[in-house]
Amino acid sequence: MPDPQAPDFHLHVRALSFAYAGQARRVVDLWSQDFGPGLVWLRGANGTGKSTRLKLLAGALAPQYGSAELQGCDLLQEPLAYRRQVAFVGAEPPPFEHLSPAEYFAFLSGLYPRADAAAWRAHIEGFGLQPFLSQPLRSLSTGTQHKAALATALALGTPLLLLDEPLNALDAVSLTHLRSELSRAAQATDRLLLLVSHEELGVVPSACVELSA
Repeated sequence: MPDPQAPDFHLHVRALSFAYAGQARRVVDLWSQDFGPGLVWLRGANGTGKSTRLKLLAGALAPQYGSAELQGCDLLQEPLAYRRQVAFVGAEPPPFEHLSPAEYFAFLSGLYPRADAAAWRAHIEGFGLQPFLSQPLRSLSTGTQHKAALATALALGTPLLLLDEPLNALDAVSLTHLRSELSRAAQATDRLLLLVSHEELGVVPSACVELSA
């Protein structure tokens, strides 16, 4: 049962809109949605702007109209306070590719107040990343880079975690570890894990949001 003492979590999306340069049609058009805590699966056919929506909510793209409000912080009015509450793992390689996985977490943990070193070590073990901790991210395989990004994002402790195709390029052991984390997220009352996946999650989400073009 939900903890009555847990803080009230909310993410409000209001008329969020975005079109890529040179395209007349908005890939995200006046999107409004209210989210509570838990694990939410964002689904839809190709062209419905699933990944673009995650990037907008992460602050990686600037909306042309509308905004989002997370725990009282508006994306446009308080961008730094908003971003410090959000972690995002996209399809692209993680930034700061000259850093090792250990340096990458150490750098980001200085920016996110809830970063948990013990949780990071647990995710490093769960994803089998121990042999790669001192190697630059750019020298690692795509799958290993992805696991390093997931381990860090999961350990930052942000109220909002955004994952784009997180099950891609994972071995069986890593899939088991990630699905365990997804199951925990589905029970959370104080945070939201919002993900896009073409693959079956292997866990029961708190909710599914179906998008249309």
